[in-house]
Amino acid sequence: MLVLFSSTTIAQESELKGQIEQFMKESLEEYQIPGASLAIVQGEKVIFQENWGKQSNGKEITNNTLFTIGSISKPITSLAIMKLVEEGKIDLDTSIHSYLPSFHYDKGNAKNEITIRHLLSHTSGISSYEGLKVADQKLRGKDAIKKATEMLNGVKLNKDPGRMHQYSAANYLLLGRVIEEVSKTSYAQYMENEIFTELRMDHSVSDFKKAIKLGYEPGYQAWFGKPIKSSNHFDDSGSPYGYIASTSSDMIQFISFILGKQNFLGQKYFTEYTSPQIHRKEVFYYGLGWRISTKEDDSYLFHGGETPDSRAELFIHPSKQYGFILLTNKNNVSDVMHTTYIKEGIRSIIEKNSAPKIISADHKLQWITLFFVIITLFFSLVLLFHLMKQKTITLRHRLIGCIYLVVGLSIIPTLESVFNTPWRTITMYGSDIAILTRCFITICILVSLFIFYQEYKIRSIMNKNMKSFFKK
Repeated sequence: MLVLFSSTTIAQESELKGQIEQFMKESLEEYQIPGASLAIVQGEKVIFQENWGKQSNGKEITNNTLFTIGSISKPITSLAIMKLVEEGKIDLDTSIHSYLPSFHYDKGNAKNEITIRHLLSHTSGISSYEGLKVADQKLRGKDAIKKATEMLNGVKLNKDPGRMHQYSAANYLLLGRVIEEVSKTSYAQYMENEIFTELRMDHSVSDFKKAIKLGYEPGYQAWFGKPIKSSNHFDDSGSPYGYIASTSSDMIQFISFILGKQNFLGQKYFTEYTSPQIHRKEVFYYGLGWRISTKEDDSYLFHGGETPDSRAELFIHPSKQYGFILLTNKNNVSDVMHTTYIKEGIRSIIEKNSAPKIISADHKLQWITLFFVIITLFFSLVLLFHLMKQKTITLRHRLIGCIYLVVGLSIIPTLESVFNTPWRTITMYGSDIAILTRCFITICILVSLFIFYQEYKIRSIMNKNMKSFFKK
């Protein structure tokens, strides 16, 4: 197999690179991704590194172009925690109150206290929804993490800590604050001094100001898949869980560290760092910041990441001694699976010497939403045209008006409940769907107001006519 790159010929390596380049070119075109960077490491060798497209300012993507890496920030934050554990400054199974005495949470019926391990493995009992409420706040500056943590203060647990995995940004926000309290410096400064510098990740940063100095540009959101330049969403408070900015060259250093080229972390702590913690499904577990496959003869580490305008995939196969990082600069709720498809395609080329068929982009959710908006608008116009001819407003008309009003006012709370996601998050990660939803809401409310106004108008005319009649 081509996984054993040391035994391949130059011709075979050339064929591998050709397949990857062709697969990437076709994938980026199908998914309308404006810019991407891919690097593949095998053992101690970088066997592939290439860039495609442009940044939102028109500059070409290079090996040192900064991308926000989304939740791939989590295993890097976890590494910082494990370094502090090795130094004896943090204990994984000690309550977070020992490190954050000013942070309080409502235990409800929970019996256990939240520990550092619970935060790392997303088993703290803090729900995904509560995490999203404090995520992507676009807070900036040295106190950003502290401010976001204060917003989370008083959060109510919905599960007993250690009992259930609930993926939540809140967990890694709190870990970022723990790092600050223990190290007596900002999260960004600690990461720069103790992690990035040590791993030779010289173009990786955890705050907006330094990212801008290194040429960071916001990416793209999407309208039915078409890239639309994003406003700047970089959130300093979100760095521990999703807003570290890095490059493919720097992520090569991180991958090499995981593959064994390291003396950064003692073996005991490294083994803990990369070990499964809680079962998710089938052969998959979540570890201390990692998603982990425990399949026999096919165990690997991976993590995806997203911000409102970027997506990334990190895949590392220690036993086969290879790993890769894929960075892209576009995101939307309907794009979630696109980089996953690309990741699996790259795996297939590397491990099976076979490029899979590219799965077509899917924007059904947007088209279905648009369909409902158009249908609602059509029937609403027919209804309004009918009402304008009426001399009276019947009980049926009033009922229709009430239904329109209730639907208009309840659609956002309903979507929040169905998707277990705050509306603010929906607008950031699915801006096209949010705009269409707002159009639907506007139609419903305007129609209901028109019906009630029409009734008021007709009643006023009738009252006026009655007064005129009695005067005569």
